[in-house]
Amino acid sequence: MRFFFRSMLPSIIMIPSIFFGIFTMYYSNVPSNLWLQNLAVLVLVSICSYSFLSLKISLKLNSSIIILVGLLLLFLTLIDDGMSNVYRWLSIGIINLNIGSIVLPILLIELQKILNFKNWWLITLIAFGIIAILSFQPDASKVTAFTLGSLFFLQKQVTNKIQYVLLIIPIMASVWAWYFLDNLPPVDYVEEILQMTKKIGTIWFILSVLSLILLPIPFFVFKTEKNKSICISLGIYFSAVLLSTLFGNFPVPLLGYGISPIIGYSIAITWLIKNTEFEYVT
Repeated sequence: MRFFFRSMLPSIIMIPSIFFGIFTMYYSNVPSNLWLQNLAVLVLVSICSYSFLSLKISLKLNSSIIILVGLLLLFLTLIDDGMSNVYRWLSIGIINLNIGSIVLPILLIELQKILNFKNWWLITLIAFGIIAILSFQPDASKVTAFTLGSLFFLQKQVTNKIQYVLLIIPIMASVWAWYFLDNLPPVDYVEEILQMTKKIGTIWFILSVLSLILLPIPFFVFKTEKNKSICISLGIYFSAVLLSTLFGNFPVPLLGYGISPIIGYSIAITWLIKNTEFEYVT
């Protein structure tokens, strides 16, 4: 029972927000080919997550290679076909992926795995490079979320005043990103999905909001002494992504249409469960 619950936990956490979003889109007559994508990806990531956790699969991947691939994918968004001077997506056939939503949680994990006092400058340079790419996409939500998530662990290994001053740069980048917001109009079933839930009913709206609040909580609750820094960093990142939707036209992850946030979140929450022991579950 313990192992079954542990293996199913990522899906249990994701299902409420995705379910409320799918029903809202269905109720609002959004084309089925859109919300069915969310459902299909939920099923796919749930199978992958359950298999990874229940079979105790261990992937020995080099953190440096993962970081390089993540940086490359982010950079490719700048040369891919954009939309109204916004470059956040990478086209793979007929599928457009928001690369930042997928790779940023992974990068937060991998950067901290190799972070130590000796390579602080290198990791900081990489983090600044990521923030620069996000600024040029532009994506104020991701700039702010990644900045806050990375500053959390970077400041913990600061040893002099110069390093503290240097950390002001990503904060300035976040301010700059919010000042120069993109002009993309909001899509009701993506950025304004919560407004759509209100039309169904107050209870439905409240439940939808609660399902979103649930998403970052595990990273603060299930942390261990060994993975505490990474967990809090991820919790800050996802909290910032969610809160940014209140102040701009940004996709509401998992609740709204979009497969990339589902993939990115599932990777992060699966990593968390993989690296956490639930001794209290019987």
